[in-house]
Amino acid sequence: MTVRINDILDVVSSYLPDEDLRIIEKAYVFSARVHQGQTRLSGEPYLNHPLEVAHIIANLRLDATAVVAALLHDAIEDSLTEVEDISAQFGEEVALVVNGLTKISKIDFRSEEEQQAENFRKMILAMSKDLRILLIKLADRLHNMRTLEYHTTSSQHRISRETLEIYAPLANRLGIYWLQVELEELSLKYLDPQGYQTLKAKLDTIAREKEQYLEDVMARIQSKLAESGLRTEVKGRIKHVYSVYQKLIKQGIPFEDVYDVLGVRVLVGTVAECYEALGLIHSVWKPIQSRIKDFIAMPKANMYQSLHTTVFGPGGGRIEIQIRTREMDFIANEGIAAHWRYKDGSQISERDGEKLSWLRQLLEWQKELKDPKEFLQSVKIDLYPEDVYVFTPKGEVKRFPVGATPLDFAYSVHTQLGNQCIGAKVNGKIVPLRYKLNSGDVIEILRSSKQHPSKDWLRIAKTSRAKTKIKSWLRTQEIEQSISLGREILEKKIKSLHLSKDVDYEELAKESSFEEVDDLFMSIGFGRTSVNQVLGKYAPEEQKKTQRIPGTKKKQDSSSIIVKGVEDLLVRYAKCCRPIPGDEVVGFITRGRGITVHRYTCPYVSEIDSQRLIPVEWDNNASESHEIEFSVTCVDKPGMLGFITAAIGGRNINITKMRASPISSGSSVCIFRVMVKSLGELRDLFNDIRKLKGVEKIERQ
Repeated sequence: MTVRINDILDVVSSYLPDEDLRIIEKAYVFSARVHQGQTRLSGEPYLNHPLEVAHIIANLRLDATAVVAALLHDAIEDSLTEVEDISAQFGEEVALVVNGLTKISKIDFRSEEEQQAENFRKMILAMSKDLRILLIKLADRLHNMRTLEYHTTSSQHRISRETLEIYAPLANRLGIYWLQVELEELSLKYLDPQGYQTLKAKLDTIAREKEQYLEDVMARIQSKLAESGLRTEVKGRIKHVYSVYQKLIKQGIPFEDVYDVLGVRVLVGTVAECYEALGLIHSVWKPIQSRIKDFIAMPKANMYQSLHTTVFGPGGGRIEIQIRTREMDFIANEGIAAHWRYKDGSQISERDGEKLSWLRQLLEWQKELKDPKEFLQSVKIDLYPEDVYVFTPKGEVKRFPVGATPLDFAYSVHTQLGNQCIGAKVNGKIVPLRYKLNSGDVIEILRSSKQHPSKDWLRIAKTSRAKTKIKSWLRTQEIEQSISLGREILEKKIKSLHLSKDVDYEELAKESSFEEVDDLFMSIGFGRTSVNQVLGKYAPEEQKKTQRIPGTKKKQDSSSIIVKGVEDLLVRYAKCCRPIPGDEVVGFITRGRGITVHRYTCPYVSEIDSQRLIPVEWDNNASESHEIEFSVTCVDKPGMLGFITAAIGGRNINITKMRASPISSGSSVCIFRVMVKSLGELRDLFNDIRKLKGVEKIERQ
């Protein structure tokens, strides 16, 4: 029977106020207009589909926003309607839900791999920030499955496989058992028609043949529990076709070996009565120990709670018995929807201190919200907060942690692609390397043979694979640079000693305990080996006499820094913090470029490998000048820059670079680079500048 708008309004009016009915009627008129003239494969008006979906949503007793969005869920995709039109007519909340449904509908699920199916499911969950998006999508898929007979055989197979791999597990994840079962049964009906019909016929036969047997078992349970004063409701059931089908496939057994086709469900009032009933049933029939499961103490992730036991019933037949409270039974069938539909006033039971699943946490957060509209409006969830799922240009799904960038994507495809990555196209638009991937993005990497990794990439990349590949490339380059630098240092020293004809590099390497010449060059380039030690026996006698005694400190050539216990290292001053004599400093052994000196307070020092830090100190006898940078914030008036430069010149300090620019109404900032010999000289300069009228602030960069 075709659903009419009045059928939906009748259901909704039982739990929502009249003003909500008016917005639903408005959505119906809008949907009828945008779908006018459109038909489904069955030949019926297309409008029937959104009406059916809305009816399912109404029966789940969701709020007016969900019912309206269900009526409009195909409006953007199948007509000229824009999301802005939806927002203007029905508000941003409805537009958000409809737009989310439209995005999910564009996902191409054509994959045969189980892991891909799991990625698709997680991607849908990650994209469904609002529960209503997911619930409407499931209702949409359910009606499409109910009308699948009008599709071609190939389409039936594709859609059914998709439903079985993607949507039925989502219904399970939400704990909506009846929806999961119907999706599974319909999918199997099209994927294996003969197997479905054969198995269904066998189960129907058992249901008829075992009807009286099951009635006797139920009566015996009811009588036994009543003797102990338990008020119970006992239901019999035959397993669903798909669950038996799956067991036959997984275990590779014939139908005759499936012993627990019959099932009994016992409903009691409290948790304590569940355990009492279990003991009483075990006193009547012997249980199979391995088949006793306690999902009350340890609920499933989708909120399911129940005691399960399989017993040897009358005549030795195996019977699966489920024992739960009425509340648990309702939740087992309705899942997340049970929260706002449960009317008896009791709360969903939870054990104190229990680590809850995301759905149980959701219910705990919202348990005081009795109104379904208030509940759903407050529910904005990210079911997989630590993952994003994106597409390759060929439609493959890849999973990354939140915050991942195109670099992570590129390295996941191929190392060379990562090394040459210059950016990416995301959904057809060019983005930089720092762009953060979002679920549903289609990523295409842009590359250049001239590109190569840099240390900055380690801050951009999120995944360990990408960082490992970047570090590997940098390490290789540093080794090559160290070999080249070591060779250059050694050759210069040999040339200065006029030993070019007397030195054999291979012999030098062996004498210094290196197997290869490149190992010697690399050690010199890394600063681990002194070139004077390597060439000690070749040095002229007068130079040997002047060489320092091992273990003493030696001032580096043209450097104000003394390196403790090490000689002949190249020394550079870090441009990030520009240290000067008087600053507390630390040395960093770079690969291939000697030692870089940083101020101890430099932020970079906290990020680098502490094993490569080395103690250094300033040479009090050095008179070398060092470049530093500072800023002066001052009043923006004529002559101000001249006053500052005059103060600098008055100290005989050389200015190497300066620039000035206005920063706000009436103020400017002036940046200076100057050459100073010590921290004391810099402090004196700052004191002079602070005395100038109009100077507001001075800071060292």
